[in-house]
Amino acid sequence: MFKYLRLVFNDHFVFALLIMLGGLGLAYSNALKTLPRLPWWGAPTVIVVLIAILQLGSLATFLKDADVVFLMAKEGGMTDYLRYAKRYSLGLSAVVQVLGVFVLLPFIQVTVGLSGVAILVLTVTQLLLKDSWLEIDRLAKFRGFPGWQTNRFVWRLVIPTIILISGLYGTEWLALVLAVLQAGLLRVQGRHTRTQPLNWWAAIKTENNRMMRIYRFFNLFTTVPMLKGEVKRRRYLDFLLTRIKKTHSNAYLYLYSRGLIRSGEFSGLYFRLTLIGMVLLYFVHGTWLPIALAALFIYLIGFQLIPFYWQFDDIVFTHLYPIDDRQKAASFKKILATLLTVTSGLMLIVVAVVNFNWSVIAITAIVEAIEVIGISGYYLPLRLRKNR
Repeated sequence: MFKYLRLVFNDHFVFALLIMLGGLGLAYSNALKTLPRLPWWGAPTVIVVLIAILQLGSLATFLKDADVVFLMAKEGGMTDYLRYAKRYSLGLSAVVQVLGVFVLLPFIQVTVGLSGVAILVLTVTQLLLKDSWLEIDRLAKFRGFPGWQTNRFVWRLVIPTIILISGLYGTEWLALVLAVLQAGLLRVQGRHTRTQPLNWWAAIKTENNRMMRIYRFFNLFTTVPMLKGEVKRRRYLDFLLTRIKKTHSNAYLYLYSRGLIRSGEFSGLYFRLTLIGMVLLYFVHGTWLPIALAALFIYLIGFQLIPFYWQFDDIVFTHLYPIDDRQKAASFKKILATLLTVTSGLMLIVVAVVNFNWSVIAITAIVEAIEVIGISGYYLPLRLRKNR
């Protein structure tokens, strides 16, 4: 996993992330100044956001498919192992919960009017709710518990919502007491796991699903071997492919265009990054910040698409066909420039809608045009020569 973190949080993405966080922070600060004091919708909004934050982070068991065979003899020790796994998961989840409450803190003070002590108690309550959330996840790994005792909808949504309502509409101390009682009840219930058999297949399936969610997140930014792209026809995009003439000079253009559209890996990467960039641009206002953010996302998309140039190098038939490498590079350059131009146009539309200022629109268009030409005309040949 750390290998993918290094690839995702490279210098370019960290720079883009800092600018994005700065823009969102500025927009958040400006929005808080326009909010009315203690509106009726303040507490419900806080409850919904806290419940959403509560769902972040699940029990990490790191179980593999082969463990059902090789660890079967050690099943008696799995109770302690899952307890340690819960502590590890709680440590990571606690950071997320505290950060979530910290970000929400100004909104709570403006719309709900809680004191510093009340917010501190609310934070402890949130941590206890997360502890109970993970304990339910741990108990669900064992057989022998009735369905209501491990009902995730009840324990993860209904009961936490009731507890938070009691804290925001009643007193924060009542919510804390209820959260402590819930955590204590689940701890008592958890003592019976030593006498219950482990549901190996359910535990392994849950862990595999957790890892797939993580890999899908990493796949937003880089290629993940664990996620094999599904090849689909995608008939609704056939009109784009019919524009390419089936000639000798267009052999690689024909191959690259179909490879990008019908393979889910790079096309998904392109569409997701374009969509994320457009969404972020929608919430960013100002003069230079939208321009910088659009430029950074175009560079990020181009940087991630360049490895597709070598996608078909392992296929022997591409080497047998009499095509010069310069023709191959020219075809990929055309594909890359087209994709970046489409992304630039979409982002320019968002910038124009959100920041309707002719100078901002003009500067954004010029910067995007220079960047598309620079990536496809100068950076791409440099990368190809370096990897030759």
